Amino acid sequence: MSDAIPIDLGNAPAFREPWQAKAFALVVALHRAGRFGWDEWVRTLAAEIAGRPQRAGEDAEAAYHRQFLAALETIVAEHGLASAESLHDRKRAWRRAYLNTPHGHPVDLAAAGDDDHDHDGHDGHDDHDDDHHHEVTPQTAPIAVSPRRG
Repeated sequence: MSDAIPIDLGNAPAFREPWQAKAFALVVALHRAGRFGWDEWVRTLAAEIAGRPQRAGEDAEAAYHRQFLAALETIVAEHGLASAESLHDRKRAWRRAYLNTPHGHPVDLAAAGDDDHDHDGHDGHDDHDDDHHHEVTPQTAPIAVSPRRG
């Protein structure tokens, strides 16, 4: 019997950005590694969607990916895989790197520097999460995807 997770992509948003696919792959990899059960993941994601619904003027797919990432951050922190503080620090570092990178160049975390404030004067304590970059361990088995039933 395979440990593949059947996934019905019927109404699921597509991945617009590489970080979105990486976040999904990370959830699957952590589940397969036994870090949390799939039912727990579904409950965490559902709670995030209910607790932080689509914002006025926000694209539905952007809202879903924002909620998905927030649920991933929640479950990772709850299981002690990374602290909320370390996740916050990493977000701040990526924000600084983005602000320190010339337009048109790839963002490199090394460009974050060591300062405590972003270029725009913020200390990084905001809820704006446009750029998410996560390293993902390679998958050892494919994910089963169920075709849409019509």
